[in-house]
Amino acid sequence: MATYVLLVKEEETEEYVVYKFGPDKDTLGRMKLNKTNGEPEELERVPGSTSNFYYFRTASALIRILTEGDGVFPDTMSYAS
Repeated sequence: MATYVLLVKEEETEEYVVYKFGPDKDTLGRMKLNKTNGEPEELERVPGSTSNFYYFRTASALIRILTEGDGVFPDTMSYAS
């Protein structure tokens, strides 16, 4: 079974970036990534979610951009497996 995670950037400053994330545009949680220390923080859980699956996938993708990428956070992106 394939899984899909949608990520939509909500806010970005020099210190942090905030993304909405979840299985579709109508079911989104929110997370904040500190750009200085790389610490993720879940601000809102994905509605109806009983696990941290979406949060962990989102945190992993954003940390990868911060540490291995060019540090440019796209307005939207997705993850599928």
